[in-house]
Amino acid sequence: MISKYFPLASVLVVTLLLLSSCLNSSTDNVEYSPDAQIYAITLASKSDTAGLLTATRFTIDQINGRIFNKEPLPYLFKVDSVMLTLRSANSYNPFTQVILTLDSDSSYLWQVYDSVAINRLTRITTTAPDGITRKEYHFELNIYQEDPYIINWQMLDSDYLPAAPQSQKTVQLNNHLFTYYKRGDSVEAVMTEAGNNLAWSPLNLTGLPPSTDLTTLTVAGEGIYALDPAAHTLYHSSNGINWNVVSSTHTVLAIYGTLPAADGGRLLLAVEQDNRIRFAETSDFTEVVMMNDLPAMFPLSGFSATQVDDPASYSIKYLLLTGGTTADHAISNEIWILQKDNEQISLIHASVPASLNLQGSRLFYYDSKPYLMVLTSEGNRLYISDNFGLEWKQTGENQSFPQEFRVRSNASVFTDSENYIWIFGGISSEQAQITDAWRGRLNKFTGM
Repeated sequence: MISKYFPLASVLVVTLLLLSSCLNSSTDNVEYSPDAQIYAITLASKSDTAGLLTATRFTIDQINGRIFNKEPLPYLFKVDSVMLTLRSANSYNPFTQVILTLDSDSSYLWQVYDSVAINRLTRITTTAPDGITRKEYHFELNIYQEDPYIINWQMLDSDYLPAAPQSQKTVQLNNHLFTYYKRGDSVEAVMTEAGNNLAWSPLNLTGLPPSTDLTTLTVAGEGIYALDPAAHTLYHSSNGINWNVVSSTHTVLAIYGTLPAADGGRLLLAVEQDNRIRFAETSDFTEVVMMNDLPAMFPLSGFSATQVDDPASYSIKYLLLTGGTTADHAISNEIWILQKDNEQISLIHASVPASLNLQGSRLFYYDSKPYLMVLTSEGNRLYISDNFGLEWKQTGENQSFPQEFRVRSNASVFTDSENYIWIFGGISSEQAQITDAWRGRLNKFTGM
Protein backbone atom coordinates (compact mmCIF):
# COMPACT_ATOMS: atom_id res chain seq x y z
CA MET A 1 0.00 0.00 0.00
CA ILE A 2 1.40 3.40 -0.99
CA SER A 3 0.80 6.33 1.34
CA LYS A 4 -1.28 9.15 -0.08
CA TYR A 5 1.34 11.57 1.32
CA PHE A 6 4.24 10.04 -0.64
CA PRO A 7 3.82 12.10 -3.86
CA LEU A 8 3.70 15.35 -1.89
CA ALA A 9 6.78 14.40 0.15
CA SER A 10 8.66 13.44 -3.02
CA VAL A 11 7.93 16.81 -4.60
CA LEU A 12 9.13 18.59 -1.47
CA VAL A 13 12.42 16.62 -1.32
CA VAL A 14 13.16 17.22 -5.02
CA THR A 15 12.45 20.95 -4.65
CA LEU A 16 14.80 21.24 -1.68
CA LEU A 17 17.54 19.37 -3.53
CA LEU A 18 17.18 21.61 -6.59
CA LEU A 19 17.17 24.78 -4.46
CA SER A 20 20.28 23.66 -2.63
CA SER A 21 21.97 22.87 -5.91
CA CYS A 22 21.10 26.31 -7.33
CA LEU A 23 22.37 28.10 -4.24
CA ASN A 24 25.67 26.25 -4.33
CA SER A 25 25.96 26.91 -8.05
CA SER A 26 25.37 30.71 -7.68
CA THR A 27 27.98 30.93 -4.94
CA ASP A 28 30.56 29.15 -7.00
CA ASN A 29 29.98 31.22 -10.19
CA VAL A 30 29.98 34.84 -8.86
CA GLU A 31 32.27 37.04 -11.01
CA TYR A 32 33.83 40.02 -9.22
CA SER A 33 34.53 43.18 -11.19
CA PRO A 34 38.10 43.84 -12.38
CA ASP A 35 37.38 47.61 -12.46
CA ALA A 36 39.81 49.35 -10.09
CA GLN A 37 39.16 52.88 -11.34
CA ILE A 38 38.22 55.78 -9.06
CA TYR A 39 35.17 57.56 -10.44
CA ALA A 40 34.80 60.35 -7.88
CA ILE A 41 36.76 61.82 -4.99
CA THR A 42 35.72 64.28 -2.29
CA LEU A 43 37.57 65.79 0.65
CA ALA A 44 36.25 67.31 3.87
CA SER A 45 37.82 68.69 7.03
CA LYS A 46 36.41 70.18 10.22
CA SER A 47 39.16 72.81 10.19
CA ASP A 48 38.05 73.92 6.70
CA THR A 49 35.27 76.13 8.04
CA ALA A 50 34.74 77.81 4.67
CA GLY A 51 34.09 74.47 2.98
CA LEU A 52 36.71 75.09 0.28
CA LEU A 53 37.83 71.46 0.14
CA THR A 54 34.31 70.12 -0.18
CA ALA A 55 33.64 72.52 -3.06
CA THR A 56 36.88 71.68 -4.87
CA ARG A 57 36.41 69.81 -8.14
CA PHE A 58 39.00 67.16 -8.93
CA THR A 59 39.98 65.95 -12.37
CA ILE A 60 40.53 62.19 -12.65
CA ASP A 61 42.81 61.38 -15.56
CA GLN A 62 42.21 57.65 -16.04
CA ILE A 63 44.70 57.32 -18.91
CA ASN A 64 47.70 58.89 -17.19
CA GLY A 65 46.69 57.90 -13.67
CA ARG A 66 46.42 61.39 -12.14
CA ILE A 67 44.01 63.04 -9.71
CA PHE A 68 44.35 66.80 -9.33
CA ASN A 69 42.40 70.04 -8.89
CA LYS A 70 42.74 72.38 -11.90
CA GLU A 71 41.74 75.46 -9.92
CA PRO A 72 44.27 75.74 -7.06
CA LEU A 73 43.11 76.31 -3.52
CA PRO A 74 43.71 79.79 -2.07
CA TYR A 75 47.13 81.07 -1.12
CA LEU A 76 48.20 79.94 2.41
CA PHE A 77 45.41 77.33 2.56
CA LYS A 78 46.36 74.50 4.92
CA VAL A 79 44.60 71.67 6.75
CA ASP A 80 46.28 68.96 8.79
CA SER A 81 44.00 66.05 7.98
CA VAL A 82 40.87 65.32 5.97
CA MET A 83 38.22 62.70 5.51
CA LEU A 84 38.59 61.08 2.11
CA THR A 85 35.72 59.59 0.10
CA LEU A 86 36.37 57.48 -3.00
CA ARG A 87 33.65 56.19 -5.29
CA SER A 88 34.15 53.03 -7.34
CA ALA A 89 32.08 51.68 -10.22
CA ASN A 90 29.73 49.91 -7.79
CA SER A 91 29.00 51.36 -4.38
CA TYR A 92 27.66 47.99 -3.16
CA ASN A 93 30.85 46.20 -4.11
CA PRO A 94 33.70 48.69 -3.70
CA PHE A 95 37.47 48.21 -3.80
CA THR A 96 39.04 45.20 -2.13
CA GLN A 97 41.64 47.51 -0.65
CA VAL A 98 43.08 51.03 -0.98
CA ILE A 99 46.72 51.84 -0.24
CA LEU A 100 47.80 55.44 0.38
CA THR A 101 51.39 56.57 -0.11
CA LEU A 102 52.72 59.71 1.59
CA ASP A 103 55.62 61.90 0.53
CA SER A 104 58.03 60.09 2.84
CA ASP A 105 57.35 57.02 0.66
CA SER A 106 55.49 55.36 3.52
CA SER A 107 52.40 53.41 2.55
CA TYR A 108 49.54 52.07 4.59
CA LEU A 109 46.27 50.25 4.08
CA TRP A 110 43.53 52.87 4.23
CA GLN A 111 40.27 52.26 6.03
CA VAL A 112 37.20 54.28 5.11
CA TYR A 113 37.10 56.17 8.40
CA ASP A 114 40.84 56.94 8.57
CA SER A 115 41.84 60.59 8.42
CA VAL A 116 44.42 61.41 5.77
CA ALA A 117 47.39 63.80 5.89
CA ILE A 118 46.30 65.34 2.60
CA ASN A 119 49.28 67.68 2.18
CA ARG A 120 51.58 64.65 2.19
CA LEU A 121 49.48 62.34 0.02
CA THR A 122 51.23 61.50 -3.27
CA ARG A 123 49.71 58.24 -4.50
CA ILE A 124 46.49 56.22 -4.25
CA THR A 125 46.54 52.54 -5.24
CA THR A 126 43.25 50.69 -5.53
CA THR A 127 42.51 46.99 -5.92
CA ALA A 128 39.37 45.97 -7.77
CA PRO A 129 36.64 43.75 -6.26
CA ASP A 130 38.25 40.76 -8.02
CA GLY A 131 41.18 41.12 -5.61
CA ILE A 132 43.69 41.08 -8.48
CA THR A 133 43.43 44.15 -10.74
CA ARG A 134 45.18 47.28 -9.48
CA LYS A 135 45.11 50.93 -10.49
CA GLU A 136 47.61 53.55 -9.37
CA TYR A 137 46.93 57.31 -9.28
CA HIS A 138 49.38 60.11 -8.59
CA PHE A 139 47.59 62.63 -6.37
CA GLU A 140 48.19 66.40 -6.52
CA LEU A 141 46.53 68.95 -4.24
CA ASN A 142 47.29 72.25 -5.95
CA ILE A 143 47.50 75.32 -3.71
CA TYR A 144 48.61 78.75 -4.85
CA GLN A 145 52.20 79.15 -3.63
CA GLU A 146 52.10 82.92 -4.17
CA ASP A 147 49.29 85.42 -3.80
CA PRO A 148 47.37 84.88 -7.07
CA TYR A 149 45.66 88.28 -6.87
CA ILE A 150 48.77 90.43 -7.04
CA ILE A 151 48.79 92.52 -10.22
CA ASN A 152 52.30 92.88 -11.56
CA TRP A 153 52.68 96.15 -13.50
CA GLN A 154 55.25 96.92 -16.16
CA MET A 155 55.83 100.08 -18.16
CA LEU A 156 56.42 98.94 -21.73
CA ASP A 157 56.91 102.30 -23.42
CA SER A 158 57.14 106.04 -22.79
CA ASP A 159 56.99 109.10 -25.04
CA TYR A 160 56.22 106.91 -28.04
CA LEU A 161 54.24 109.57 -29.91
CA PRO A 162 56.20 111.81 -32.28
CA ALA A 163 54.71 114.98 -30.76
CA ALA A 164 52.78 116.06 -27.68
CA PRO A 165 49.12 115.45 -28.56
CA GLN A 166 46.16 117.67 -27.88
CA SER A 167 44.05 114.54 -27.24
CA GLN A 168 44.54 110.83 -27.73
CA LYS A 169 42.96 107.41 -27.42
CA THR A 170 44.29 103.86 -27.83
CA VAL A 171 42.18 100.89 -28.93
CA GLN A 172 42.90 97.26 -29.76
CA LEU A 173 41.79 95.62 -33.02
CA ASN A 174 42.88 92.22 -34.34
CA ASN A 175 45.78 91.94 -31.86
CA HIS A 176 47.10 95.35 -32.94
CA LEU A 177 47.22 98.51 -30.85
CA PHE A 178 46.20 101.81 -32.46
CA THR A 179 46.88 105.16 -30.80
CA TYR A 180 44.99 108.01 -32.45
CA TYR A 181 46.00 111.54 -31.51
CA LYS A 182 45.29 115.10 -32.56
CA ARG A 183 48.10 117.42 -33.51
CA GLY A 184 47.23 120.80 -34.97
CA ASP A 185 44.44 120.43 -37.49
CA SER A 186 44.82 116.72 -38.17
CA VAL A 187 44.18 113.31 -36.69
CA GLU A 188 47.20 111.02 -36.82
CA ALA A 189 47.87 107.49 -35.60
CA VAL A 190 50.55 104.94 -34.84
CA MET A 191 50.18 101.17 -34.66
CA THR A 192 52.03 98.21 -33.16
CA GLU A 193 51.44 94.54 -32.56
CA ALA A 194 50.41 93.75 -28.99
CA GLY A 195 53.21 91.99 -27.14
CA ASN A 196 56.24 92.42 -24.91
CA ASN A 197 58.06 94.70 -27.34
CA LEU A 198 56.05 97.56 -28.79
CA ALA A 199 57.33 98.78 -32.17
CA TRP A 200 55.15 101.68 -33.30
CA SER A 201 54.71 102.57 -36.95
CA PRO A 202 53.03 105.76 -38.26
CA LEU A 203 49.84 105.28 -40.27
CA ASN A 204 48.57 107.14 -43.30
CA LEU A 205 44.96 107.65 -42.23
CA THR A 206 42.29 108.33 -44.81
CA GLY A 207 38.73 109.55 -44.35
CA LEU A 208 38.88 110.59 -40.67
CA PRO A 209 38.31 114.36 -40.29
CA PRO A 210 40.03 116.53 -37.64
CA SER A 211 36.65 117.30 -36.06
CA THR A 212 36.35 113.67 -34.90
CA ASP A 213 35.97 113.28 -31.13
CA LEU A 214 38.65 110.72 -30.27
CA THR A 215 36.91 109.81 -27.01
CA THR A 216 34.13 108.25 -29.12
CA LEU A 217 36.43 105.64 -30.73
CA THR A 218 34.68 102.33 -30.06
CA VAL A 219 35.67 98.83 -31.13
CA ALA A 220 32.62 96.81 -32.13
CA GLY A 221 32.38 93.67 -34.21
CA GLU A 222 35.16 93.60 -36.80
CA GLY A 223 36.00 97.29 -36.81
CA ILE A 224 36.15 100.68 -35.10
CA TYR A 225 33.52 103.43 -34.98
CA ALA A 226 34.12 107.14 -34.39
CA LEU A 227 31.79 110.12 -34.18
CA ASP A 228 32.08 113.68 -35.42
CA PRO A 229 29.64 115.32 -32.97
CA ALA A 230 29.56 118.69 -34.73
CA ALA A 231 28.30 117.17 -37.97
CA HIS A 232 26.56 114.20 -36.28
CA THR A 233 28.48 112.01 -38.72
CA LEU A 234 29.54 108.47 -37.93
CA TYR A 235 32.67 106.85 -39.35
CA HIS A 236 33.77 103.23 -39.54
CA SER A 237 37.02 101.42 -40.31
CA SER A 238 37.61 97.69 -40.64
CA ASN A 239 41.41 98.01 -40.47
CA GLY A 240 41.91 101.13 -38.33
CA ILE A 241 43.49 103.01 -41.25
CA ASN A 242 40.89 103.64 -43.95
CA TRP A 243 37.69 105.30 -42.73
CA ASN A 244 34.30 105.66 -44.39
CA VAL A 245 31.13 107.56 -43.55
CA VAL A 246 28.36 105.35 -42.18
CA SER A 247 25.17 106.07 -44.07
CA SER A 248 22.28 106.64 -41.68
CA THR A 249 19.13 108.73 -41.66
CA HIS A 250 19.37 109.09 -37.88
CA THR A 251 21.17 111.75 -35.85
CA VAL A 252 23.62 109.78 -33.71
CA LEU A 253 24.71 111.57 -30.53
CA ALA A 254 26.65 108.83 -28.73
CA ILE A 255 28.08 105.33 -29.23
CA TYR A 256 27.93 103.28 -26.04
CA GLY A 257 29.37 100.01 -27.35
CA THR A 258 27.99 96.54 -27.93
CA LEU A 259 25.27 95.57 -25.48
CA PRO A 260 25.94 91.84 -24.92
CA ALA A 261 23.16 89.34 -25.61
CA ALA A 262 22.76 85.62 -26.19
CA ASP A 263 22.88 86.22 -29.95
CA GLY A 264 26.07 88.27 -29.78
CA GLY A 265 24.57 91.68 -29.09
CA ARG A 266 24.07 94.90 -31.02
CA LEU A 267 25.61 98.35 -30.98
CA LEU A 268 23.84 100.65 -28.52
CA LEU A 269 23.46 104.31 -29.50
CA ALA A 270 21.90 107.55 -28.37
CA VAL A 271 19.83 109.00 -31.23
CA GLU A 272 17.94 112.26 -31.51
CA GLN A 273 14.46 111.94 -32.97
CA ASP A 274 11.56 114.39 -32.80
CA ASN A 275 13.33 116.52 -30.17
CA ARG A 276 13.79 113.44 -27.99
CA ILE A 277 17.03 111.63 -27.18
CA ARG A 278 16.41 107.90 -27.29
CA PHE A 279 18.33 104.68 -27.01
CA ALA A 280 18.65 102.78 -30.26
CA GLU A 281 20.32 99.56 -31.35
CA THR A 282 21.68 98.34 -34.65
CA SER A 283 23.77 95.58 -36.16
CA ASP A 284 25.15 97.37 -39.22
CA PHE A 285 23.07 100.57 -39.57
CA THR A 286 20.95 99.07 -42.33
CA GLU A 287 18.26 99.05 -39.64
CA VAL A 288 18.17 101.17 -36.48
CA VAL A 289 15.61 100.13 -33.84
CA MET A 290 14.42 102.98 -31.65
CA MET A 291 13.92 102.34 -27.93
CA ASN A 292 13.05 104.29 -24.77
CA ASP A 293 14.20 107.81 -23.86
CA LEU A 294 17.48 108.50 -22.07
CA PRO A 295 17.16 109.61 -18.44
CA ALA A 296 17.89 113.28 -17.84
CA MET A 297 21.23 112.65 -16.08
CA PHE A 298 22.48 110.01 -18.49
CA PRO A 299 25.84 110.82 -20.16
CA LEU A 300 26.20 111.60 -23.85
CA SER A 301 29.94 112.25 -23.97
CA GLY A 302 33.15 111.69 -22.02
CA PHE A 303 31.90 108.46 -20.39
CA SER A 304 33.62 105.12 -19.95
CA ALA A 305 31.89 101.84 -20.79
CA THR A 306 32.56 98.12 -20.52
CA GLN A 307 30.68 94.88 -21.09
CA VAL A 308 29.72 92.44 -18.36
CA ASP A 309 29.14 89.15 -20.10
CA ASP A 310 29.08 85.92 -18.11
CA PRO A 311 29.11 83.01 -20.62
CA ALA A 312 27.68 80.69 -17.96
CA SER A 313 24.58 82.84 -17.49
CA TYR A 314 21.82 83.74 -19.90
CA SER A 315 20.84 86.86 -17.96
CA ILE A 316 24.15 88.37 -16.77
CA LYS A 317 24.75 90.47 -19.87
CA TYR A 318 25.09 94.16 -19.12
CA LEU A 319 26.76 97.33 -20.29
CA LEU A 320 28.29 99.46 -17.53
CA LEU A 321 28.76 103.23 -17.97
CA THR A 322 30.31 105.84 -15.73
CA GLY A 323 31.31 109.51 -15.75
CA GLY A 324 30.84 111.88 -18.64
CA THR A 325 28.44 114.76 -19.24
CA THR A 326 24.76 114.92 -20.11
CA ALA A 327 22.94 116.61 -22.99
CA ASP A 328 22.67 119.73 -20.75
CA HIS A 329 26.44 119.59 -20.06
CA ALA A 330 25.88 118.52 -16.46
CA ILE A 331 28.39 116.18 -14.83
CA SER A 332 27.24 112.59 -14.39
CA ASN A 333 28.78 110.99 -11.32
CA GLU A 334 27.02 107.65 -11.48
CA ILE A 335 27.73 104.08 -12.52
CA TRP A 336 24.84 102.88 -14.68
CA ILE A 337 23.96 99.24 -15.36
CA LEU A 338 22.19 98.83 -18.71
CA GLN A 339 20.34 95.74 -19.85
CA LYS A 340 17.89 95.06 -22.64
CA ASP A 341 14.47 94.08 -21.33
CA ASN A 342 11.40 93.66 -23.57
CA GLU A 343 12.92 95.71 -26.39
CA GLN A 344 13.71 98.55 -23.97
CA ILE A 345 16.81 99.54 -22.03
CA SER A 346 16.43 99.10 -18.29
CA LEU A 347 18.79 101.06 -16.04
CA ILE A 348 20.02 100.45 -12.51
CA HIS A 349 22.16 102.78 -10.37
CA ALA A 350 25.16 101.06 -8.85
CA SER A 351 26.11 101.64 -5.23
CA VAL A 352 29.34 103.69 -5.28
CA PRO A 353 31.10 105.51 -2.41
CA ALA A 354 29.84 109.10 -2.51
CA SER A 355 33.36 110.47 -2.10
CA LEU A 356 34.50 109.11 -5.48
CA ASN A 357 34.82 111.53 -8.35
CA LEU A 358 34.00 109.42 -11.41
CA GLN A 359 35.02 112.02 -14.00
CA GLY A 360 37.86 110.60 -16.05
CA SER A 361 37.50 107.16 -14.42
CA ARG A 362 37.75 104.05 -16.55
CA LEU A 363 35.76 100.80 -16.46
CA PHE A 364 37.12 97.47 -17.68
CA TYR A 365 36.18 93.81 -17.31
CA TYR A 366 38.87 91.48 -15.98
CA ASP A 367 39.00 88.05 -14.34
CA SER A 368 35.20 87.80 -14.75
CA LYS A 369 34.67 90.96 -12.71
CA PRO A 370 34.16 94.64 -13.53
CA TYR A 371 36.97 96.94 -12.43
CA LEU A 372 37.07 100.72 -12.10
CA MET A 373 40.25 102.80 -12.33
CA VAL A 374 39.63 106.11 -10.58
CA LEU A 375 41.70 109.12 -9.53
CA THR A 376 41.53 109.88 -5.79
CA SER A 377 43.37 112.25 -3.47
CA GLU A 378 45.81 109.40 -2.84
CA GLY A 379 46.46 108.77 -6.54
CA ASN A 380 44.98 106.21 -8.92
CA ARG A 381 43.12 103.37 -7.25
CA LEU A 382 41.29 100.29 -8.48
CA TYR A 383 37.79 99.40 -7.38
CA ILE A 384 36.11 96.06 -8.01
CA SER A 385 32.60 94.63 -7.96
CA ASP A 386 31.86 91.07 -6.89
CA ASN A 387 28.22 91.24 -8.02
CA PHE A 388 28.56 92.37 -11.64
CA GLY A 389 28.57 96.11 -10.95
CA LEU A 390 25.92 96.61 -8.26
CA GLU A 391 28.32 97.34 -5.38
CA TRP A 392 31.94 98.49 -5.42
CA LYS A 393 34.88 98.28 -3.05
CA GLN A 394 38.54 99.23 -3.25
CA THR A 395 41.01 96.49 -4.06
CA GLY A 396 43.82 95.62 -1.67
CA GLU A 397 47.41 96.78 -1.73
CA ASN A 398 48.29 93.73 -3.83
CA GLN A 399 46.57 95.47 -6.77
CA SER A 400 47.92 98.98 -6.27
CA PHE A 401 49.94 100.84 -8.87
CA PRO A 402 53.71 101.19 -8.51
CA GLN A 403 55.26 104.47 -7.36
CA GLU A 404 56.52 105.35 -10.84
CA PHE A 405 52.99 105.22 -12.27
CA ARG A 406 52.03 108.83 -12.96
CA VAL A 407 48.59 109.76 -11.65
CA ARG A 408 46.12 110.34 -14.46
CA SER A 409 42.55 110.53 -15.60
CA ASN A 410 40.92 109.80 -18.96
CA ALA A 411 43.38 107.00 -19.79
CA SER A 412 42.72 104.31 -22.39
CA VAL A 413 42.16 101.06 -20.46
CA PHE A 414 41.19 97.64 -21.80
CA THR A 415 42.02 93.95 -21.42
CA ASP A 416 43.11 91.34 -23.95
CA SER A 417 42.72 87.61 -24.54
CA GLU A 418 46.06 86.91 -22.82
CA ASN A 419 44.70 88.20 -19.50
CA TYR A 420 46.62 91.47 -19.57
CA ILE A 421 45.33 94.90 -18.56
CA TRP A 422 46.56 97.69 -20.85
CA ILE A 423 46.75 101.35 -19.81
CA PHE A 424 47.73 104.05 -22.31
CA GLY A 425 48.23 107.74 -21.72
CA GLY A 426 45.73 109.97 -20.02
CA ILE A 427 45.75 113.47 -18.56
CA SER A 428 48.10 114.31 -15.69
CA SER A 429 47.23 116.35 -12.61
CA GLU A 430 48.86 119.30 -14.43
CA GLN A 431 46.36 118.80 -17.30
CA ALA A 432 49.10 117.59 -19.66
CA GLN A 433 48.81 114.61 -21.98
CA ILE A 434 50.77 111.55 -20.81
CA THR A 435 52.26 109.32 -23.52
CA ASP A 436 53.23 106.02 -21.96
CA ALA A 437 52.08 102.38 -22.08
CA TRP A 438 51.58 100.09 -19.09
CA ARG A 439 50.60 96.45 -18.86
CA GLY A 440 49.45 94.50 -15.81
CA ARG A 441 48.50 90.92 -15.09
CA LEU A 442 47.15 88.96 -12.16
CA ASN A 443 49.71 86.59 -10.71
CA LYS A 444 47.25 83.69 -11.13
CA PHE A 445 47.58 83.96 -14.92
CA THR A 446 51.39 84.03 -15.03
CA GLY A 447 51.78 80.25 -15.39
CA MET A 448 49.18 79.89 -18.13
